[in-house]
Amino acid sequence: MKRVLFLTLLGLVILLIPGIPAQAATSAPKDKGLLITPLRQYINLNAGSQKATSFTIANLTSAPLTINLSAKQFSVTDYTYDYRFAEPQTDWLKLSSGQITLQPNQSHDITYTIAIPAHTAPGGQYYTLFASANVSSGGLKSTVQAATLVYLTVNGSLTRTSQLHQAHVQHLSFGKQINYSLEPINTGNIYYFIYVNGQLHGLSAKGATNPVTHILYPNKVRRLNGAIPAPILPGIYHATFGYKADGGQSITRSSYVIFIPPWFIALLLATTLLLAKYFSKRKRTSKTS
Repeated sequence: MKRVLFLTLLGLVILLIPGIPAQAATSAPKDKGLLITPLRQYINLNAGSQKATSFTIANLTSAPLTINLSAKQFSVTDYTYDYRFAEPQTDWLKLSSGQITLQPNQSHDITYTIAIPAHTAPGGQYYTLFASANVSSGGLKSTVQAATLVYLTVNGSLTRTSQLHQAHVQHLSFGKQINYSLEPINTGNIYYFIYVNGQLHGLSAKGATNPVTHILYPNKVRRLNGAIPAPILPGIYHATFGYKADGGQSITRSSYVIFIPPWFIALLLATTLLLAKYFSKRKRTSKTS
């Protein structure tokens, strides 16, 4: 009884002790580098027009930073869609400044102008605006960098078409999902988004998966992987998978899938062993008789 009373009083004392400051428990990092906003900008212009806009850079370190500004054009590789950066092929985009100095926790708006020459063909042009600075910490020097993507669309006859370069589905599955892959190619002249999903049809099949959003860039093939939840019961199922594009184009493929869950395999093995044991015992009994 005395022990219970002691523990109760100890608990009350602990509750009455002032809380430990949050900073002592988990101190927030002081140096977070550079912040650039927004992360993406979507600009539509007619040929022969221009527009001035801006983005914001913030110094989230504890020391002044001299920040260098630059612009690159970007594209993507086939299949993996890794970014490639190169010097701009034109002088359409011009930054108002090439370098600024920011004090700790200071931010600044950087203006840039995009001017589209007359008679420019409609389509997409893609830029990356970089902000980079050299920092020192603990005697080590490093470079911090932030970037914002600019999706420039020259208005006109824009085409959002695609073709399915290749499609594949897992025909025999034993696990919790049926995997599939798609390789669409954007045959238009502008980027757009597609919404990928798949579904099984048949006994105990589950509903369609939620669409997953991906972006397609002009004249590039992209490899996309997806998965359909496996059904509960074994059997032969009909799988449909594909995507729908922003422009309304829809491409779907279908195939049959054989699903054998692990529990069904275990059940077959157990049944086989039991039958083998039964017939073996029966055979021995017959010989004895």
